[in-house]
Amino acid sequence: MSQDIELQVRRENARLVIQDSQDPKAVGPIIGYAQEPLLPLADACTPLISIIFNILVYVSIALENTPDDPSDGLTSDESASIYLYTMEWNDGHRSLYSILNETLRTADREHLQPWF
Repeated sequence: MSQDIELQVRRENARLVIQDSQDPKAVGPIIGYAQEPLLPLADACTPLISIIFNILVYVSIALENTPDDPSDGLTSDESASIYLYTMEWNDGHRSLYSILNETLRTADREHLQPWF
């Protein structure tokens, strides 16, 4: 006897997945950031000093742990920025991804200005 059994496996990382929202106050796309110049990672994170605890220390850690010539074809700053985004802060403070994702969900786009 053969039975088709459908197994639904749900794998998600809560920090990377945000449930779909039917909220009528959902915010639209962000416009204008693509015209901003690309900066070295440390320079790009300088406006975040007042927002993210010890951000420049974590930038240094990310840069130190990134090869000068990453094998993925990215620049070292690009690769370090991914490293920085995925880092957990070990000192009890909220990490970059947590604060950025919360800021992206706010309706007040003015709060995003330091991020680009």
